[in-house]
Amino acid sequence: MPIKTILFDLDETLYSPDAGIWQAIKLRIEDYMVNRLGIPQNEVDDLRQKYYEAYGTSLRGLEKDYNVLASDYLGYVHNIPIEDFLQPDQRLREILKQIPIRKVIFTNANVPHAERVLNALGIADQFSMIIDIVKSTPSSKPFPEAFIRAMNLIGDPDPSNFLLVDDAEMNVRTAIQLGMHAILVNVHHSKSEEFQRISSIYELTGMLPEIYG
Repeated sequence: MPIKTILFDLDETLYSPDAGIWQAIKLRIEDYMVNRLGIPQNEVDDLRQKYYEAYGTSLRGLEKDYNVLASDYLGYVHNIPIEDFLQPDQRLREILKQIPIRKVIFTNANVPHAERVLNALGIADQFSMIIDIVKSTPSSKPFPEAFIRAMNLIGDPDPSNFLLVDDAEMNVRTAIQLGMHAILVNVHHSKSEEFQRISSIYELTGMLPEIYG
């Protein structure tokens, strides 16, 4: 059955992990935890790792344990100068334009951050929808409930109609377990050989016949 929708992760999928955006966001997360919540600096890394393993994101753990408001947290941690890290990417734009099926952003960030990234890359008009961590509440990637929520928002309950393009192994694994197709991108994050893989988003061009054929 041909794929009808591609779910694209955002950060470190549509641009190189070397861009530095995640490092900037990570510093903002740590600052939020220390200065807004009073968590000791020496406990932050372990707590973030604990939340990532348990909930997929620091936000979900902080909501549970510290009654953090998602809007406050997301606005704070994504308050970075995106334009200092990214420039328009004509090569990526041409790749996306070649894909004649629905393209949707599926991210654990929020819509404002996603829009800023897409605008900085010059590709915002290539996506019909952004499904962010707010829309997937109370879940988030990598949990199946977030994927099911995304399918419901798109209006297509059949996972075999979807392809996920994502840089996180655990998200790709969930997609496959649900019956989606999946491609792991920017694979220097990963030593696993179990997934269909590309080393950067630019290699998606070579996958196009398989994607919608």
